[in-house]
Amino acid sequence: MFVSAKHLLLGSAAVLLSLPAMAAEENNLASVAPLPQAVVNCSGLPSVPMTADAEHALPLRLVTNLSCSGDVTILSDEEGYTARVRSSDGKEGYVARMYLLMGKSSVKSAAPAHPPAATAVNGVARWNAGAPGCDEFLSQGRLVESLTANGLTIQVSLQDTGWKLRATIAISNQTGANVDVAPALITLDELQPNLRLLPAQNPAKIAHAVNHQALWTIASAEPSPSAVVLREINPATLQNAVYRTDPAPYYLSQHVVLAAARNSAAHEDSGDPRALALKAGSLAPQQEIAGVIWFARDANAHELSLRVPVGDLVFDFPLSFEAHK
Repeated sequence: MFVSAKHLLLGSAAVLLSLPAMAAEENNLASVAPLPQAVVNCSGLPSVPMTADAEHALPLRLVTNLSCSGDVTILSDEEGYTARVRSSDGKEGYVARMYLLMGKSSVKSAAPAHPPAATAVNGVARWNAGAPGCDEFLSQGRLVESLTANGLTIQVSLQDTGWKLRATIAISNQTGANVDVAPALITLDELQPNLRLLPAQNPAKIAHAVNHQALWTIASAEPSPSAVVLREINPATLQNAVYRTDPAPYYLSQHVVLAAARNSAAHEDSGDPRALALKAGSLAPQQEIAGVIWFARDANAHELSLRVPVGDLVFDFPLSFEAHK
């Protein structure tokens, strides 16, 4: 079939005229940016409520409870108390912005949801500053050591009440099986200046203290100087390793931490040691528990080791008190 030059020119002109329209259409499609994402940050809670109203008015009109570390799509955000979101299963509602890590996605992020696991030696995982699976951060002005190994994260904080030593402990089970929590097996050993076991105290007897001095704090333990990973790295690298921007999730219960942080005698009766005590039981996958254990006190104790047996490992936390009376 013969095609004239005239028809070829007309056809080429039509194609050229259509190119700007096609390019504009492609630009419009490209300009439709995807909706922003966020990750649910439970901050110690078992889940985060999504409600049907932006005010979270009582009684709550609950849509669903969002799982920790789950992804949500931000539908609207006026930077008020709540943001309108869509969950991964398509439910829509309002969530308090304090529980949303804006601009993050567990799917897109190459970083793991939890810090790397610590290496256990002979069944013992030991906390070391800057080591994989080890974190430290402040809670109510008290330093917390966090240690992850075998899908378990244990977090501890130790205070001197002037009468007893008080250990606040949280256990998070991220394995696929139940694990037993046995507070009776948790020990606190004094390493310096004396080598001896500091016995755990009965919460019922602690509760009968006239002024609940067990809830006071005169000093907080810090990481032991011996708990430093010796590596050929510069100090800046070690500092970044210890205080990462993506630390382990926080599992210490706010109720436990606040009740165990009373310094004023006027508030001493607001926490019952029996209610705050760490409870024995079975911890299901994706669950966490927090509580307090009191130990006998040695006023001269300097170097200590808090050991928490969970699962197949013993989690060892080296701690130290500055010299004080």
